[in-house]
Amino acid sequence: MKIHDVSLVLRPDMVTWPGEPGLRLEPLRRISKGDTANVSVVSFSDHAGTHVDPPLHFIEGGNTADRLPLDALVGPCRVLEFTEQGHVSDEGLSSAGIPARTERLLFKTRNSARWADPTGPFTRDFTTINASAAAWCVAHRVKLVGVDYLSIEPQGPEKAGYPVHKTLLGAGVVIVEGLDLRGVGPGVYDLVCAPLKIEHGDGAPARVFLIER
Repeated sequence: MKIHDVSLVLRPDMVTWPGEPGLRLEPLRRISKGDTANVSVVSFSDHAGTHVDPPLHFIEGGNTADRLPLDALVGPCRVLEFTEQGHVSDEGLSSAGIPARTERLLFKTRNSARWADPTGPFTRDFTTINASAAAWCVAHRVKLVGVDYLSIEPQGPEKAGYPVHKTLLGAGVVIVEGLDLRGVGPGVYDLVCAPLKIEHGDGAPARVFLIER
């Protein structure tokens, strides 16, 4: 058995969505100053690094981070690799040979190579899935979809109305963003996705593991 950690390290100089803060770690107590233990105060955007989007992120009154369905977060998943420049479409998924009743899909694209430099500048030139692929996932009863950059929504004209987020979240599909899939190949793994249990949270940083058996 081999375990792959496909989550990003939270760090002060990490790349984030513009306007959202990365990690801030402030000492509260320090042994070096006579305290009995080291304790720090941590703050960051709840969509920093590897994180999960619950419905509330785009749907007012939607389900929150502390109420995410556990059966979506843990179980078999399929990593799909798409190397082309364009976004993944329903046609791409239909031709990918995905077995029926596949419940979790992670998309490895050219984005993952960016994580070789986790402090690299933010870019809107990233690959993700488009609205037709989101509809395909809902129609095929996929429970969780993960991507390897900070958003699942294409940039430019395609993002008008945020159809990818709203299609998936409106159907109760869990979205995982900011995965680092450099170290894994396409195939089947056991997924463990553990987002922070934030009451009323519209997002939650997560530690994500893929288990190769």
